Amino acid sequence: MRKLLIIFGTALGALALGKGPDVSAASAIVMDADSGKVLFQKNADFPRFPASTTKVMTGLLLLENTKREDMIVGPSDVESVSGSKMHLKPGEKVAAKDMIYALMLRSANDGCYAVALHVAGSVPAFAKMMNQRAQEIGCTHTNFHNPNGLDDPLHMTTAHDLALIAREAMKNPAFEEAVHTTSHTVTRSIDQTDTLMVNHDKLLLSDPTAEGIKTGWTIPAGHCFVGSSTRNGYRVITVVLKSADWKGDTESLWNWAFDNHDRELIRKSTDTIQQVTVDGGSVDTVAATPARDIYLTEPKGTQPGFRITFKPMPQVEAPIEAGQRVGTILVTDDQGARIYVPAIATQEVPRKSIAAAATTGWKPWFGLTLLGGTLYMRGKSKRTKLYAARLAKTRSY
Repeated sequence: MRKLLIIFGTALGALALGKGPDVSAASAIVMDADSGKVLFQKNADFPRFPASTTKVMTGLLLLENTKREDMIVGPSDVESVSGSKMHLKPGEKVAAKDMIYALMLRSANDGCYAVALHVAGSVPAFAKMMNQRAQEIGCTHTNFHNPNGLDDPLHMTTAHDLALIAREAMKNPAFEEAVHTTSHTVTRSIDQTDTLMVNHDKLLLSDPTAEGIKTGWTIPAGHCFVGSSTRNGYRVITVVLKSADWKGDTESLWNWAFDNHDRELIRKSTDTIQQVTVDGGSVDTVAATPARDIYLTEPKGTQPGFRITFKPMPQVEAPIEAGQRVGTILVTDDQGARIYVPAIATQEVPRKSIAAAATTGWKPWFGLTLLGGTLYMRGKSKRTKLYAARLAKTRSY
């Protein structure tokens, strides 16, 4: 009966959603940022030129492979890089914490080139890193060939893959902060006249729910935009490629997503998912709960169906601290969307005492013998020390 209700509810939701938003973009997608679930797509797996939306990956790799104060140095041939620039000079130094703003706000192609050489030593080596990271994220139709998105017949990706990359990048607080910033002044070692980086994303000024991410444009790519918006307590990631109106398309995708979907709490962070066995602990098990509340984003008017599975860590060994990770919770909904949430211990579990350890197990008599032997040896040691002390008193020198 419950299964029939779920099917019926899903059908009603599909009717309510209709054909989805009307967008001019050749490729488009809306993705729930929490789960990665695709809410709407249009030619989302068709490979296209990404233009400067490429820099989402470049910025992510910059943050993952440098420290904030690391200095990115302008290569000797940096001034030969074409397109949008921060006008980096050969030998000029810019800290990684500032370079992320140059990449994501100014869309600095020369900055991307400097980052590629700093992180990987060469553009081909950096492109290899980009593609490897893309595969780790789950991308299946991406082949990056440069760090900035300048026209290259070998440099292609899809709306779906860009959404996955953006979703991953927005988990990085430094990236999230940078793309949400309208302007930022950087510190430079040479060019002191060009320090203000202004965001090309005009939606940040017109929509209070907008959170940036990255614009892009070349003649073959057309207008492109990877965007993020949070409303009603949850975030969606959108991508439009080869769009006649990237701002209008993005707003249509956001409005459609939030108008037609609800977010439902399915497990609280206080809910026990499973008891986990603890090796060598003062207690045999500890309760595992989600590290955060778990939600599902579903079409309005539907009853979400889902399955929860739990995978404990390979070995959970005492001592355990409260809040320590002890496993992973996987929630799979009826459409196949997956949400992975860390499972944490609800309480501290100290190690089992020597006496308790000695009297438990499959051979308690062995433990008792061991404990008795330990106590005997301690007593013998004390007796030996006392005898030696008395003997010392009777010696004459």
